[in-house]
Amino acid sequence: MNKIWILILTAVLSFNAQAADKKGEKAKGNPNYAKLIAELKLTAEQKPKFQALQKEQKAFMAKQKKRSAAEKKEAGRPFYKARNAKLKELFTEEQMATWKAYQAKQRAAREKKAKEKK
Repeated sequence: MNKIWILILTAVLSFNAQAADKKGEKAKGNPNYAKLIAELKLTAEQKPKFQALQKEQKAFMAKQKKRSAAEKKEAGRPFYKARNAKLKELFTEEQMATWKAYQAKQRAAREKKAKEKK
């Protein structure tokens, strides 16, 4: 009888452990981003500059979370205009085309997600 209770207890604990794994946080970040970096084929000179731009954007996005929708729009336009100018200087024409295609794909995904929420 004790063996049966031990087996039942083991089964219950293992099911709970498996369920807990599935409830864990989603992986952060965009899985397509790593693919983009590979497709851009950044040179050794471009990589640190691009990483600095990405870090700058991340800091800007953290500030944006605290702002209202109108403030976000007002602050975002000049920031992204300047960022795109820096990217144009950094990237070759081929890399810029790859970057714009990535942005269009991301924009379409965001719009699709917004429609699904409605």
